Amino acid sequence: MPHGCNLDRQSGGRLRLKLLVVLVVVTAAAGAIAANLLLLGSAAANNAPMGRLSPRAHLPPAPRWTVRPTSGRPNDEHADD
Repeated sequence: MPHGCNLDRQSGGRLRLKLLVVLVVVTAAAGAIAANLLLLGSAAANNAPMGRLSPRAHLPPAPRWTVRPTSGRPNDEHADD
């Protein structure tokens, strides 16, 4: 029955290949999760004002040539919606 033994070797090789692929995928996923947790932890430890919105805006004044509407809402057909 050498033919049956040969089938066992081939299926064993396929099983090893599948296990190797699964191991690589699991390792990559675990590395990605660990990197995300590390980056989130370092970003949360930072005391920067990111994500804290305030109504204050330090914008430069509009240029003198800007034409502003004199009354009512501008008729822009909702271009900024």
